[in-house]
Amino acid sequence: MMTRLENLRRQILAQDPTEEQKAAIFADELEFLLRAAPGSGKTWTSSRRFLWRGANWPYAAGGLALLSFTNAAIREFRDATVEVGWRELLSDPNYVGTFDAFVERFILSPFGHLIAGSSRRPRLFIAPRPGDWRNKSLLVWTKLATGRSLQVPAWEIIPYLEDNKNAFRASRSFGGGRLDFSEPNPVRELLALGYYTHSQRAYWACRLLLDRPHIAQRIARRFPEILVDEAQDTNEWLLVLLNFLHERGTKITLVGDPDQCIFEFSMADATSLPALERKWGIPERPLSRSFRCNNQIAGAVRNIGGNLAFCGCGDSSNDQHGPAIIREPQEGFTHAVKVFQLTLGRAGISEAASAIVCRGHEQLESIRGDAHYANLQGTTKELAQAAFFRDCHKDYKRAFQIVERAARSMAGESDLSDKLEGLAQSPEATAVRMAFWRFVKDPARLPPLSLTGNEWIARLRESLAQLFVELGVGTVANLNQKIKKTGLGDSQMRLPLFKAQVPFPPIRQATIHQVKGESIDAVLVLGSGKFWNSVVASIGRGENTEDRRLAYVAMTRARHLLAVGLPASHFDKHAEKWTRWGFRVL
Repeated sequence: MMTRLENLRRQILAQDPTEEQKAAIFADELEFLLRAAPGSGKTWTSSRRFLWRGANWPYAAGGLALLSFTNAAIREFRDATVEVGWRELLSDPNYVGTFDAFVERFILSPFGHLIAGSSRRPRLFIAPRPGDWRNKSLLVWTKLATGRSLQVPAWEIIPYLEDNKNAFRASRSFGGGRLDFSEPNPVRELLALGYYTHSQRAYWACRLLLDRPHIAQRIARRFPEILVDEAQDTNEWLLVLLNFLHERGTKITLVGDPDQCIFEFSMADATSLPALERKWGIPERPLSRSFRCNNQIAGAVRNIGGNLAFCGCGDSSNDQHGPAIIREPQEGFTHAVKVFQLTLGRAGISEAASAIVCRGHEQLESIRGDAHYANLQGTTKELAQAAFFRDCHKDYKRAFQIVERAARSMAGESDLSDKLEGLAQSPEATAVRMAFWRFVKDPARLPPLSLTGNEWIARLRESLAQLFVELGVGTVANLNQKIKKTGLGDSQMRLPLFKAQVPFPPIRQATIHQVKGESIDAVLVLGSGKFWNSVVASIGRGENTEDRRLAYVAMTRARHLLAVGLPASHFDKHAEKWTRWGFRVL
């Protein structure tokens, strides 16, 4: 009679894993780096590795942890476990969840109060409370590039490592500059009040384990083995935390791809996985075959990412499938979009199953129309961007956030900040937020970008003056100097600030970060000449730069057709390289 364990192995093998996947799932090693290429089924492999290790658990105490960074991956892990009849592996002493939830549940919630010597167990900071903006111990001064000084609140401070020492910087909303302070430390003061932010969570967990190594020892005994999915997205503090546990005996398997690390803004480091591999002396296992890209796309993109083992799932069935480049002579990428549409028809791929993937929001704006407002500067440009998010993205929340930040800046030392930071249910705070919502949602207040520059700026000045009166701020000094046309020439002032492309094809448009992890039938990748020059230069130097990784991630979303729109200045200089890499010219 077949045992339950034998049945599990049969179920895994019945799903026809590759030899590399079988080697990773059933490996005798308790820790290794599984370098997984795009579309190679790393989440599927991670979940089966978890099942196999959990079913063969040799320890008398402790459990197995499977960690990832998205709830979607966690759901896939849980569903796979239930599907094969091993639901009990999802319960204590095992743990399946996000890295953030792991840190909260096993480190900060039970022990975080010890750091600040408080009796209050800390929790995630949601929003400022009444008086937080007036609490001087939670504020620190910084100087912006413009020379202006600004107070940064504790909840907008981000800890990071600089030369292996603790350092702090302001969030992007407050200039992003390095902060120098001794005591009182506003981040510690916030923790003493019982709170930490998303960016401070792993920092405090590391401080706790450093100051109290016996806690790290106990967590290591609690979890003798840990699997980390999407490990390339692990930021520097989480790496420190993993190293604490590894030094105390936890066996850690890392699953990820350094070439797909594109979250440097959240302190992820593409060099971290190879560095840990060397430091821990663990073996590397490959997961090279993509179940997404055809052979032609994989072969061409292999030159972009540098993973020489990366291969596709088979030859294309249509001569229009595969990788290609398009010479774009115009700023708005209209030619590339048109050629992509025509190629979709010949390739038998629907527009609904396709996507235009852009390096940044600038390209998104340009393919949707002529964005003259992009030449504006300062607060005027910020408010124009708010109108763009409202009119073109229907993203009222993002528009609201931009308007609120700009209004706070323009109001200066008024009591507007005090009102904004009141309790959500207080009459003052509610009145302020409702005034902002009315301003954002009403095109008669936040003017639409279809107006000419002259009309838009004049109407914005008038509506902002009305808004500040409504907020109880009164007259804002030098409002006309803060809302001005700097950056726009006289001819542009007579044109609409944004002229939409009509009609624009019903093809999804997104940034590279927005499509990471997806599989899309056909992809058109767009970027500036500067971006593509950087990609080609880094390939020539053999450097694994962020631009190169972004290009790699964008291109490996494509199943059947990959098109790359190259500005004419770049195409004319580098087309020969692209064709040598396997891209045909459309």
